Amino acid sequence: MVRTFFILLALIVGTRSAMAVDIPADASPQAYAEKFNPDIFALNDDGSPKFPMIHAFGADAASDIAHDVSQNNTFNLLVFLPFLIAPQVLLLIVIFKFRDRGDGRKPATFMTNHKLETIWTLVPCLALIVVAVPVVRVLYNMELSPQSVDTNDTSQATVIKVTGHQFWWEYEYKGETAIDFGHDIVANQEPCMLVLGRPAVFTFTSGDVTHAWWVPAFAIKKSAIRGRGTNAWFTPTRLGVYKGSCAELCGEGHGIMFISAMIVTPSDYELWKTMARHRADTDEVWGLLQPLDGSDPAPDDKLHAAVDKYFATDQSPGRRFALRYWIATNYQALHRCPSYPGRKDELDAHEAERKAKIESLVAALKTSGPPVARQ
Repeated sequence: MVRTFFILLALIVGTRSAMAVDIPADASPQAYAEKFNPDIFALNDDGSPKFPMIHAFGADAASDIAHDVSQNNTFNLLVFLPFLIAPQVLLLIVIFKFRDRGDGRKPATFMTNHKLETIWTLVPCLALIVVAVPVVRVLYNMELSPQSVDTNDTSQATVIKVTGHQFWWEYEYKGETAIDFGHDIVANQEPCMLVLGRPAVFTFTSGDVTHAWWVPAFAIKKSAIRGRGTNAWFTPTRLGVYKGSCAELCGEGHGIMFISAMIVTPSDYELWKTMARHRADTDEVWGLLQPLDGSDPAPDDKLHAAVDKYFATDQSPGRRFALRYWIATNYQALHRCPSYPGRKDELDAHEAERKAKIESLVAALKTSGPPVARQ
């Protein structure tokens, strides 16, 4: 019995330690809101996209699978290039060497050359065999994640169930607590978060019609089919923001069914996970602070009660930062929404005032223990 008690105690302590994350001393909720949910449609001063669509064939490709596909494509091109050039060269030779010179000579009348026909049949067959070997290896590697990776260990692999909906993507992180999201408060797609150097294993399905998850920089395009599961994996190799889209005609909103994915460092990923775990708990506070219809916020006593409820069992730095982070993220979403019912200048004024109110409520909390009683 004593041994069992200490085992359970160790598990509880280990779990709490695993969920703990260091919040940088100079961390800004607004800065992290922009970092973890960038505006993928933003433009530079010259009008070019701040986050362009990146293809798999180049130095900017962002996965090991993309690197393998690019190398394989280059090898195939080199193997088949002679077959593209040789017919054009032969055609030019025939045109100029055997043209009618007007001297009365008769053209050749032979019809076959068995040796030549055997050669031009066997050589392409040999070329197909040569390219088939690496192609099969790449295709096999794309379908099966490395056996050395334990997909049940979240420190070794990021396992995500992706569900396509009309017209957005839902991401459920397996092995993680309460990390299931898709779009923000104004229905803009949120990014899929991945870790640099950590294999990402995906299962794709659909809640309605057939979709296809396609991010060119990862060299991944997989159908998401209702009632079925398809799989893909890759290891992210380059930090940054990467764009894609649904690649299967799925309805009138297909053209706006965008994908964004972020590759971040392990430390940023742990911080993002902390924010994601507390997200649902911040909804009540946000709903009272900034109603989406543009109306006035709830009375102070209701807002105080909601904040006290949010911190009833946990006043850790991570939970404090999460509340401020999600408020900043939600205001960011409102600023990006053209159809927000309120005026933008009024939104700016409300944002500063209401953020300050939340800051004062959070600052009034004790560092530990039950919430501060309010007058």
